[in-house]
Amino acid sequence: MGTPSLPQQRGDARTGPILTGDTVEDRPVVGFACTARALPTARDDQLVLGGEEDAGHPPLHSTDPADQPSLTRTGPHPCEQLEPDRVHRPDDIRPSLAGRFRELLHGPRSLPFTAPLIERLAASGHHSWLSGGAPRDVVTGAGPGGVHDLDLTGTAPAGAFTEAARAVLDLDGLSAEHVQRFNPTTLTCAILDPVARTHGPALDYRGLGLLREATRFPATGSDLLQDSRQRDLTVNTLLYDPLRDLVVDPLGQALDDLGDEPRQTPRRLVPALASTDPLARAEVLLRGLKFLLRWHRRPGEPDDEPLRAWARALPADLLDRIDARGPDTWQHLAALWEQCVPDPTAPAVTEAVQRLGTVATRLHTRLLTEAA
Repeated sequence: MGTPSLPQQRGDARTGPILTGDTVEDRPVVGFACTARALPTARDDQLVLGGEEDAGHPPLHSTDPADQPSLTRTGPHPCEQLEPDRVHRPDDIRPSLAGRFRELLHGPRSLPFTAPLIERLAASGHHSWLSGGAPRDVVTGAGPGGVHDLDLTGTAPAGAFTEAARAVLDLDGLSAEHVQRFNPTTLTCAILDPVARTHGPALDYRGLGLLREATRFPATGSDLLQDSRQRDLTVNTLLYDPLRDLVVDPLGQALDDLGDEPRQTPRRLVPALASTDPLARAEVLLRGLKFLLRWHRRPGEPDDEPLRAWARALPADLLDRIDARGPDTWQHLAALWEQCVPDPTAPAVTEAVQRLGTVATRLHTRLLTEAA
C-alpha cells in the first residue's frame, strides 16, 4: 500500500474534500448528513452548516467543493490535530506489531478489497483508519486470525464511501458478488460476504463520529478528537492508519488503559463518552459490562473503578428518559444487551452489574423483563 501525501497547508490553499471546520456561506461546516434511505451515492451526501443542527431533516448543501463557491478552507485535516506523542510506530509499541497489521490487511486471510478501497478513498482526498476491535486486539496480542471482521472509519461521508466501495468491488473479480448494505439511522455502510451473509458484515464503515447532541438527524464528521469522545471506552478509541503504518491514540489514553501484561499493568475500563444522551449512556453501560466480563481473568483485572464511578454518577431517572424515546429504543438496547451479555442470569453477570450501581442494575433488570 502506498503513502499518498497529505495536504499540509491550512486556509484556501488546501484542496480535496470539504472538512468540518471549513466555512460555507460564512458558516462553519458542522458535519455531513445523507438524504438516501437505500444505498446512497455522493449526490445524497449533504453538508450541515452552523445553525442547522436542530433542523428536523438533513439540509440540502452539496458536499462537492465545486458547488460551493463561498468555501473557505479553515478546517484542519484530522491528521493535523494530533500531538506527536499520540501517534506511534507499531514496532515502538511492541516488536512485530507492524507485521501483524500488514498481515491483517494483506495476508492470506485478509479481505482482498480492503487495501484497494482505502487507497481509492485516499486518491479522492479521503483518509481512513481501522477502528473498533481490530486495532485494540492486535495491539494487545491477537493475531490476524483472531480478528473476524473489520471496522473502518474516515472522512468520507456515506455516499462517497459507498460509491468507492462499489467501484473497488466491481474491479476485483473475487469480490464483485459482495453485497453492500446501508443503515440510514446510523449512516453505517456494510460490505457483506455473499457466502456467509448471515454471520454479519465482512467490513463496516462509518464516518468519524459526532456527539449525538450535535444534530437532530444522523451525521458524521472529520474530527478525530470528537470521534473519540463519542465512543464508549478509551480502549476502543485506538485507530490504525494503514497508509502511514501508524497507531493513533487521539485522546492519549488508550494505550495506557489497555495495560501491559509483562509489567502486570491491568487493563482499565474508562468511559470516553462526553455525551449526555441517555441512550448513548445506556450503551456505554452495556459495553462496559461486556468488557468487564470478558477481561475478568485474574484478581484486579480489569481495573473497573473509573467505569464504576461513572456509572454510579448517572442520573437516577436514566431509564425514564429512555422510555420517552419509545419502544424502538428498548428493542435496540435489547439487541445490544444480547450481544454484550450472552448468559444474563450467570452469577458473574449479577455480581458485575451490582458493582456498577443502581442504574446499571435497573437497566439489566428491565432488559431481563423485556426478554421474558
